[in-house]
Amino acid sequence: NPNWRGGLSFEPYDKKFKESFKKKIRKRDNQVCMLCGIHREKLSRAFEVHHIDYDKLLSIPQNCISLCNSCHMKTNFNRNHWIKFFQSLLSEKYGYKYSSDGKIILEIENAK
Repeated sequence: NPNWRGGLSFEPYDKKFKESFKKKIRKRDNQVCMLCGIHREKLSRAFEVHHIDYDKLLSIPQNCISLCNSCHMKTNFNRNHWIKFFQSLLSEKYGYKYSSDGKIILEIENAK
């Protein structure tokens, strides 16, 4: 299968990737699928929280996005396209920053 990634789908998730974190991402995204725009009220299940760069150990808001199950399935193909697409979307919507090679740029505020 061209989608086989050497068993990556069986890798464990980050300890922070629990229901409370997923709820925060869904709330940030206004309970809307960030790809097709369907609202949670129209679905029979909660949104999936997708790791944009496919790194399950990087569970931070800049790397996660709410998707309905149908749209989440689409992200299994052409991964480089989806990484760029979702990073661009979150950059525009929330001001998150990413480098040209897709790395997340975190801004640390000075504590005074």
